[in-house]
Amino acid sequence: MQVLRAIGMRAWPGVRVTVISRELRSPYSGMLPGHVAGAYTDDDMHIDLAPLVRFAGARLIHAAVIGIDTDAGRVLCAERPPIRYDVLSINSGSAPEPVGRGVAVKPIGQFLPKWRETVEGLVPNARIAVIGTGAGGVELALAMRAARPDLIVQLLGRSWLPGFNRRSANLLRRACDTQGVAVQLGEEVTDDSLPDADALFWVTAVVAPAWVAQSGLAVDASGFVRVDPHLRSVSHDNIFAAGDVACLDGQERPKAGVYAVRAGPVLVHNLRAALLGGRQRRFRPQRQFLTLMGVGDGTAVAAKWGFAWRSRLMWRWKDHIDRTFMRRFQDLPQMAPAAPTLPPALQSAVPDTMRCGGCGAKLGADLLSRVLGRLPITPREDVEVGIGDDAAVVRSDGRMVVSTDGLRGMMDDTYRFGRIVAHHNLNDLFAMGARPATALAMATVPLMAEPLMEAELTDLLLGAVHVLEEHDVTLVGGHSSEGAELFLALTVMGAPGLRAFRKSGLRVDDALVLTKPIGTGVLLAADMRGEAAGEHVEAAVQSMDLSNARACALLAEHEATAVTDVTGFGLLGHLAEMLRASGVGAQVHAARVPLLAGARQLMAAGVASSLQANNEQVLGDFQCDADARLLCDPQTSGGLLAGVPQAQAEALIAALHAAGYPQATIIGAVTDARWVVT
Repeated sequence: MQVLRAIGMRAWPGVRVTVISRELRSPYSGMLPGHVAGAYTDDDMHIDLAPLVRFAGARLIHAAVIGIDTDAGRVLCAERPPIRYDVLSINSGSAPEPVGRGVAVKPIGQFLPKWRETVEGLVPNARIAVIGTGAGGVELALAMRAARPDLIVQLLGRSWLPGFNRRSANLLRRACDTQGVAVQLGEEVTDDSLPDADALFWVTAVVAPAWVAQSGLAVDASGFVRVDPHLRSVSHDNIFAAGDVACLDGQERPKAGVYAVRAGPVLVHNLRAALLGGRQRRFRPQRQFLTLMGVGDGTAVAAKWGFAWRSRLMWRWKDHIDRTFMRRFQDLPQMAPAAPTLPPALQSAVPDTMRCGGCGAKLGADLLSRVLGRLPITPREDVEVGIGDDAAVVRSDGRMVVSTDGLRGMMDDTYRFGRIVAHHNLNDLFAMGARPATALAMATVPLMAEPLMEAELTDLLLGAVHVLEEHDVTLVGGHSSEGAELFLALTVMGAPGLRAFRKSGLRVDDALVLTKPIGTGVLLAADMRGEAAGEHVEAAVQSMDLSNARACALLAEHEATAVTDVTGFGLLGHLAEMLRASGVGAQVHAARVPLLAGARQLMAAGVASSLQANNEQVLGDFQCDADARLLCDPQTSGGLLAGVPQAQAEALIAALHAAGYPQATIIGAVTDARWVVT
């Protein structure tokens, strides 16, 4: 966190920074007991990675690390290609020792759902056992008792608060006695000697993630990365480690967050020096530090230098320190780019300098229509369907369905971007009921060092090819070039299916069915600005990475009358195309349109895609009795919009839900004339 914030405040020229994380929200362990006790909300104790990474100008890869190939300089991840590095910093924390029955408190992201389930499910006088009488176990047991005073909380361990001075240990023992936490000391608790309890939580020793030692790094007996005083691996001089995952040779310390916080500025300096040149700085962990432990009753115990105090003032002090620390990463300063200086007569024509990727980067519908109207396109007898539908249908020793589309890079993960571009392009053929067979690619990669360009192009095309292969589509060729930004286009060719779809064909009283939620445009725009929650962006990415192939088949089975895919012109823009082509009207119920999490709040806050204003021109064609702006949001790899006979609609929705489209919904109906949004 400190490295990312430092880069955001002072960029590292010529360096591309990539963050790989299994979790999109990083919990601050110092606030965990307070959260359990009810003093902090979930948002209070978490740092959202997406805005922080965007602030740093870095890339965020949402993936689980499973190893490191130190010879090739690659980080190995689950379910995606390896990620290249020149310099690597490991800050992954520790893992709990394997437990049998019960729940380990680390990783916190896996503990919290179990704790919430426990709070909601246990009846009064149920028994909770906390294993571990170190600082973490004691503080957590007191917090659990504060959260549910009607539960019986038992704290078990071998010895009482090892490493604490006698006065602080006595204060915390009295706190347990007065607040009803039963303490049992003696033999080490094992799987064979577990107490009889309704819920069991382990706050015991930690080990390094297994992949650390398996990667060939020098490690200590517990698998933690051995580092020198500069936080550099003693076996690999281009790898650094800090926090719980590191073991400082000759200066071993307990696994405590205070050391990680103090190591942050040193890690920032030494990573920059390793990349850009300069002398390394030594990390000297302090031998004494202030310990502040909440007791769960509005007081805290402070301990240092053999002294200890318990009071409400100590809790207010701890609360102030923790909240101040978290605000450094939650309330990031605005680093807005300077606006161009132009004569007043030209300023009104200057577009927003923050331009969207994906379908948010498309040209507006009116602009495109004007340009196409000026082109001298000669009709041909072998072109059955040309410009205006989702794909062209051409006769050539049979009938061929062909479409092309390209997207600017709109996300950090190049591999997943390649997947989404492939889905987005295949959708045009699925919307026609066609069977894609072959594809051509046109890829542009930004100018970088050659190894980076090679890695970027590999990830990009691997993502696309993996999706194409999932649909029995072969990449048969293409072209690549360097340019100002990442770009990928595909031309996809196939054959008509057994049931052909067109945009025209809607019939009065058809139900209007949408297979996926909308909101990718505003979410991607917010992500570019560092204003979107990482979990909301990830949900949008998962929606874009969902194939429409099965939905297409189900639409055919349920006798769909007309189909299109919802992309750059938004839901209402594409519906308008269908209504004009079919000569009918429609009533859309805005409240029924499924939305991606966070989309409505972001648009209400004034966030919008680059294409939003142009798309909203279609609102002039509708009678809008409800807020319809979000229905104009440009979509990337969106769902299918279809007209379906009313008799088939409910069965279709049930089939779509069962097939993996949980938000598929009937959003309205086809009428004889008026275009209405209610």
